[in-house]
Amino acid sequence: MTDPSYSDDKRAKRYMDMLQIVADSDYGIPCRCPCGGQIVIQICNAQVDIGKKYFICKAFEDDGLHRKKEWDEAIEEETEMLRKKVDGHERRIRSLNSMENRINIIEEDEKNNAAEIDEIKYFLKLVTPMISTSCKLWCTL
Repeated sequence: MTDPSYSDDKRAKRYMDMLQIVADSDYGIPCRCPCGGQIVIQICNAQVDIGKKYFICKAFEDDGLHRKKEWDEAIEEETEMLRKKVDGHERRIRSLNSMENRINIIEEDEKNNAAEIDEIKYFLKLVTPMISTSCKLWCTL
């Protein structure tokens, strides 16, 4: 038989894991609540925060497992993430431009090498009969 405290420990661990997932995923504009609920925009009517917007789970309960985030904070975080992505893309584009220059240089070298190979082949066609004649003479000596 299983110890009853074991199931309580497992339940507590699952709860702590869920809290960690909620904390780790709380960046930017939330798409979905960790509970699986839909996120909606709610405008606060309380005297202290009148008119303030929140991204909030439709099934929100203040138990730490649901998402409620200030609209301003979410937009700032999302903007920062997008800015970092754009900066990363700019760096990649710059590196691709330098690679394009390297590819152009390699293609130019390849054309030059092909021309040199053609010259060597032509030279060998001219010289090969002379070499074979001189080898025959040398071998007969």
